[in-house]
Amino acid sequence: MLVRSDHVVIEGVGIDDVVRAAVGAAESADRVELCGGLPVDVAAEVRAAVPAHVQVRLNRYGFESLEQVAAYKDAFATGDPGGAAFFYPAAESTPLAHHEGVLVAGVADGDALAERVREAHGHGVGIVELYAGLGIAAAAVAREAGDHRLPVGFID
Repeated sequence: MLVRSDHVVIEGVGIDDVVRAAVGAAESADRVELCGGLPVDVAAEVRAAVPAHVQVRLNRYGFESLEQVAAYKDAFATGDPGGAAFFYPAAESTPLAHHEGVLVAGVADGDALAERVREAHGHGVGIVELYAGLGIAAAAVAREAGDHRLPVGFID
């Protein structure tokens, strides 16, 4: 999966290709953000492999989401996790787009984020991750929009 919009590139790769993809991204970026599903040791490998001036951030979940993340992980192991939704800031909001089992959208503000989270939840999404500056305040909006039933990961 490769999604390009505004100033964000979202690239989905298998765990064996994460370091290679991060090194490639670091050639033209000052920040690499990693999916919350990655183990810390893989994130450490990425940190060691990219230049020191490039920030490496790992998407994480608030305490209130931990049981929901565990349930999503169990569902993932059985092959029925319900999919994921990734959101990033955009000058203009975009509709949800399907990319290899993941829903992706740019959001211009909190109202658009809430709308997209509700829409994704209606499509059966089981987990939400926020990227590229959508931090604590956006995570609170997403939790509320998902009726506190979706784990919401963010980087802050």
